[in-house]
Amino acid sequence: MVEIDAYAADCRVHGQVEVGEGRLSDQLNRTPDLLIRDARLEGLDDGQLVDMSEVTIARDELCAVVVSGPRGDVARRLHTRTTHVEVEAGPYLVEGWVHGTPASEPLAVFLRQVAWVPLTEATVKYRCGAGDVSDEMATLLVNRHLVSSFRAVKEAHLSFPSIAPRTPKTAARGAIGSTATPREGAG
Repeated sequence: MVEIDAYAADCRVHGQVEVGEGRLSDQLNRTPDLLIRDARLEGLDDGQLVDMSEVTIARDELCAVVVSGPRGDVARRLHTRTTHVEVEAGPYLVEGWVHGTPASEPLAVFLRQVAWVPLTEATVKYRCGAGDVSDEMATLLVNRHLVSSFRAVKEAHLSFPSIAPRTPKTAARGAIGSTATPREGAG
């Protein structure tokens, strides 16, 4: 059993899921429904909490799931290039880093995934009741079938106005340059 922390269209979902030998992402990709034990649902409209001993939720109702449990096989990992992205899925705005091969574009990586796209260093923003919430996590799986917007975030950069080079001033007689060694008796 692993902890599940998920973002559904109308509530947050917390509980325990049986994943067997694989990872949570493997379970999400292979089964249409998830049996969640010791479930706690938190309504987005009013923040009301509902506890249930178990509930079955269709994976297609989940916009995103926080990754927990075992990581994948280290031997199968590839060198990747990351791109900062912003994703809208249901009522959630997600920022994070999508990983792809050094030659791939982020949109292509996003479209090639089975159903769940992993984002690292992710932040999920949403409203719960009357308040704004911002959650941060190491890895988040986003259900690409529920994504309404996906874009690369252009990093801000500073532009400095062009400054014309100036002619260096002539040093005063007897001055010592900043890289020179003072001569004995100078002063």
